Amino acid sequence: MTGLPKLTEQDWQRLLNRLTVHAQRQYMRLGWFSNGRYRSPQGQGPEDVATEAITRTIEGRRTYDEKKCPDFYYFLKRCVNSIISHLIDSKEAEKIKSIPFIVTDEGEIEEIEPEGREAEPLEICIKKDLVEKIKSILQETFVQDEVVCGMLDCLDAGIDKPSEMAEYLEVGVKEVNNAQKRLRREVDKELKKYK
Repeated sequence: MTGLPKLTEQDWQRLLNRLTVHAQRQYMRLGWFSNGRYRSPQGQGPEDVATEAITRTIEGRRTYDEKKCPDFYYFLKRCVNSIISHLIDSKEAEKIKSIPFIVTDEGEIEEIEPEGREAEPLEICIKKDLVEKIKSILQETFVQDEVVCGMLDCLDAGIDKPSEMAEYLEVGVKEVNNAQKRLRREVDKELKKYK
């Protein structure tokens, strides 16, 4: 465990929570969310991947070098991405297909069959490109704002209730609401450039 930052048990738990949210975001993008559960084709959940990233680092299977990557959380995020990448490359991942879903008024998840016209590939690419541009601008703008950065991770993971975000980020709901206002103002400002 040499070379690792000195962290308390509470710090490790906070890292685990943030990494789990990051893994959930990746799972959502990959379509590994169904019936209210996040699961990879191999049956691993986001917390399993986050725990594995931390375990590999503590055991020395992933070597942390503070000179190469001063931000320990960013290093662990890359470990999570690597583990998920290996899950994607496995044979089981090829069999999984994303199933669209909605959340009913009662909070239950219902799988749906999409209706209507299929979006044109060019239209999809343009929308994705716009979303990625705005997301990268927001991440640059709020790089020093941990609450907003954490909120972006939560939103990508499908967590959109302020109370749940506050719990994951270990801050008050009022802080989350204020951060949402800052984020909303910046998003509106960026979207006006593309209208």
